[in-house]
Amino acid sequence: MKAKLFSIFLALMLISTLFLPKTFAEYENYTQLGLPEGAKARFGKGWINETAYSAIAYAPDGAHLAVASSVGIWIYDVETGEELDLLVGHKDVVHSVAFSPDGQTLVSGSQDKTLRLWDANTGKHIRTITGHEGWVLSVAFSPDGQTLVSGSSDKTLQLWNANTGKHIRTLKGHKNSVCSVAFSPDGETIASGSWDRTVRLWEANTGKRIHILMEHTYSVKSVAFSPDGETVISGSRDRTLRFWDADTGDLLHTLTGHADSVLSVSFSPDGKTITTGSSDRTVRLWDVNTRAVIHTLTGHTGWVNSVAFSPDGKTITTGSQDNTLRVWNANTGELLRTLTKHTSPVLSVAFSPDGRMIATGSQDKTVQLWDANTREHIRTFTGHARGVNSIAFSPDGETLVTGSSDGTVLLWELTPRSIFK
Repeated sequence: MKAKLFSIFLALMLISTLFLPKTFAEYENYTQLGLPEGAKARFGKGWINETAYSAIAYAPDGAHLAVASSVGIWIYDVETGEELDLLVGHKDVVHSVAFSPDGQTLVSGSQDKTLRLWDANTGKHIRTITGHEGWVLSVAFSPDGQTLVSGSSDKTLQLWNANTGKHIRTLKGHKNSVCSVAFSPDGETIASGSWDRTVRLWEANTGKRIHILMEHTYSVKSVAFSPDGETVISGSRDRTLRFWDADTGDLLHTLTGHADSVLSVSFSPDGKTITTGSSDRTVRLWDVNTRAVIHTLTGHTGWVNSVAFSPDGKTITTGSQDNTLRVWNANTGELLRTLTKHTSPVLSVAFSPDGRMIATGSQDKTVQLWDANTREHIRTFTGHARGVNSIAFSPDGETLVTGSSDGTVLLWELTPRSIFK
């Protein structure tokens, strides 16, 4: 049995080629984007981390979508769903992304404890910001684009000069990880949500704490301001969505309906609708005035960790632990597009004896077969009940054997009929 390989990149670093950075205009197949030096191609696009509650961001013009993943930041064309670029450089999983208000800069926060700034037109790295002592779970630009705020597992919020990367101040008070941060539309207030079950409001200019909102009974996963700045909403593991008066800190309304944790919240640009993503695998659209559910969107098979309205309010994009991105019509709830190439962690990989095929075993319980020359997906084998930790071809290439943490070993027939079924 071949030794486990915990990254598919190691198996592919067999043929040395020169990696040339690509701009959005120089689009090519996603298997060639953002490769480490010496790698020929990639299969799959990394996974969307289950704690990435702000993993999706629309560019202000609505043309591009940034998605945080385990391998970097993917940039998509919103209209076609095609991959335009992959921004790499973080040393660990990327949890959060945000565009500057003018759309010229992208900021990302990572498990490697850093923020990175990128040129949103070319994809080039501008600078790396260090200072957090824990994972950077959430990032946001101020409305004027001059300041960044980041929330971290080190229990702090940090404010940074967006132009220079210089540290401005540290906001302390949360007793646990800061999952979500947001600026008010006028830039004067910052809201933060934490695993300590509270929402906190802060003066952006001084760092002074304004209010501690303490009605949630479990961790607060996501916060957002209404477009008029008068209301803050928060989603929590207590299965509720709560409305707060941004000036007084008073609890205005509590919405229930999700069968499990509310992981992500977002206001529509006109402030009339809220969308929520939940670990109950659904997305809900709520009428702000009546607080009634307009649509319940189903189809995701894993937790819905991130939701975002397009700048024109016509579509919603959702990111899930099932490693798909889905685009929905915000008015009708119709599913418009599914992007399915994000994958769960790859636990094992093997080349066929003739070098024509690659087999990968994944934490998602599946075995995937790929054409090594074209990089096209050939077949998915299902049957294991847990992750596939080990994989090997027979010497004649006609049988595949897989071992799983479910305690079983399975044999798979690789005749042309079974492969191309």
